[in-house]
Amino acid sequence: MIRFLEYAAIFLLLLVLQEFVFDNINLGGMVNPYIYIMFIILLPLDIPGWGLLLLGFGAGGAVDVMEGTAGLQTMTATWLAFARPTVVGLLLGKDLVYEGGIPTVGRVGTAKFLRYLTVMVLLFNVPFFCLEDLSGGVWIIALRIVLSSAFSVGIIYFLHLPFVNTKLKV
Repeated sequence: MIRFLEYAAIFLLLLVLQEFVFDNINLGGMVNPYIYIMFIILLPLDIPGWGLLLLGFGAGGAVDVMEGTAGLQTMTATWLAFARPTVVGLLLGKDLVYEGGIPTVGRVGTAKFLRYLTVMVLLFNVPFFCLEDLSGGVWIIALRIVLSSAFSVGIIYFLHLPFVNTKLKV
């Protein structure tokens, strides 16, 4: 129960940060960081697949309600939750999944974590920006994906550091 309350508090904090801070960052219409996906990225590795999908759906749905994005966040966050077990298995290794815990720099190492984080952010941003701006040029969409992903990876990396040495990593 305590673990559930900790994750609920983290989710609410990320939701508030997303709505009141990061949704107001729009550098030239090119950089739109979505940091609420940190919740999906840092969920325990041993969470069941159905739970992961429900949490991804709920996280995206909550942001959709706040932003009025008509299901776009829900779809891409659910996609991210669906792809996460495969990415974890490929990039972090199956042994780590069986051990459980959350993927952090302290648990998997900086290089592996940054690779995992980058892939997860790209898996969210590519379909999101492609579907958000269907009429935009390919190069503009690609530039938005690259810039937003780089910005999001940097922010999520530094936001996750307080969790590296906490009891959430157990």
